[in-house]
Amino acid sequence: MAKKRFNIKGTKDFLILAVFLGFLCVWAIRDAWFPTEKILKKHPLEIPVAFSVPGVVSQIPVQPGDKIEPRTLLASLRDEPYKLKVADAEKAYSEAKNSGADDVEEKMEALKTARADLQACSLYNTDIMLADLYGEGDKPLRGKILEILVSPATAIEAGQPVLTIRPQDTFYLFNKSLSIFSFFGAAAALIFHWLASK
Repeated sequence: MAKKRFNIKGTKDFLILAVFLGFLCVWAIRDAWFPTEKILKKHPLEIPVAFSVPGVVSQIPVQPGDKIEPRTLLASLRDEPYKLKVADAEKAYSEAKNSGADDVEEKMEALKTARADLQACSLYNTDIMLADLYGEGDKPLRGKILEILVSPATAIEAGQPVLTIRPQDTFYLFNKSLSIFSFFGAAAALIFHWLASK
């Protein structure tokens, strides 16, 4: 009795799959290890953290390497000058309101600004919002402290970075994994194409 022989018909399906996975691998390698400026803007590797008001640093309760979770205090400023400004603004608003002056609205805005400045003396990670991976709104900053740039009792300007954070972002890990899997997938597809073409 003659033995049956099974031949796989050679097609280009595996070759097309290999080319597709090869392009996917190159794209993932570029995004994971050689990100463009556009990608770095959306998925920064580190974020400088700064106060929106000037002042003297009171404390920085975090250390390099610390992980930050929601509502972690990152740093604070001495708030005595800002408390005085709030007290002065409250007094000015109260006097304007009681006397029926025309600048009541202006005094109210000055009071709101003074209160906002006082609140800005404490900097939490929840004050820094990042767009999430899929662009569906914002999420509080999570990650790891990279570097402390100032020490307590240092006078700083508004916008001057006091520390840097590496944000927790699965974008780069996803692309690194994708590049590895797509490389092995492309290699397997080429092998199957070669076997099917014999």
